[in-house]
Amino acid sequence: MMRSTAKLSAAALTAGLGVTVFMGGNAAMAAGPAPSDSAAATKAASTQAAQQQLSSFFVRYERQQQGQLVTDQSVTKAQAAAKAPRLEGSAQSVYSLSPSFVKGEANAPVATFSYMAIGAKSTTGQQATMWLSKSGKSWKVWNIASGLDEAVYPAKAAGGTVFTEPQIHAWYRLANGRVTGLNDTAVSSVGKSGVTVAAYQRLVHTRYADKLPGSQYQQSGKLGGFSPSTGVSKPAPDRGPAPALMALGAGGAAAAAAGIVVARRRRVQG
Repeated sequence: MMRSTAKLSAAALTAGLGVTVFMGGNAAMAAGPAPSDSAAATKAASTQAAQQQLSSFFVRYERQQQGQLVTDQSVTKAQAAAKAPRLEGSAQSVYSLSPSFVKGEANAPVATFSYMAIGAKSTTGQQATMWLSKSGKSWKVWNIASGLDEAVYPAKAAGGTVFTEPQIHAWYRLANGRVTGLNDTAVSSVGKSGVTVAAYQRLVHTRYADKLPGSQYQQSGKLGGFSPSTGVSKPAPDRGPAPALMALGAGGAAAAAAGIVVARRRRVQG
């Protein structure tokens, strides 16, 4: 089952295409947020406005879970209040595979900061993750996605750095010069014992180097999945949360600093 998302800001141009734009952080945040940013992002997700958005998301998400074909996206105050969402823990930093690393640029980091994420649950059992980006001095919710991956996996850093290869929905831990898998897709990608950073760079270079901005692949407007075991550009099987469908890289002013990844997802209108 594909993940449900609610776009709360940005990427409005894709609204009619059924795609979600994963935006990287701005240049100032490329190396990661300050320690105080987790508390600030958590506070932003706790505001009344953010909680109302989350409640509405849960109402619409439940409708999708029940298989309803809903044309009326309205949510009453009573329906939203019945969801009584609660946040799970504090906001986590989400890092994503770096286009510069894929290219093989000297001293490029394996992953760069993308956004903050915090998990939430409703009283009726739905789970979701709120994604926040920094606008000026403030953190703002710009997306809500079903599931808790973006909040749960970063908490497994244990002294290392957790990052995602969103093109195949893989989560890894980088520590002591090795990249090891945290979920089944990642283990399929790098094996049970993981690989060295150099070996991982060769792997992702094979998968994506010909699909970066400016490539013939991107210019042709192709969208395709990636097999984690082979790197072949062909539709990957559905592994639950939507596999991303477009390569890494910058794409427009909003995402110019750290690149974007586009993924096809069922969307719950926010």
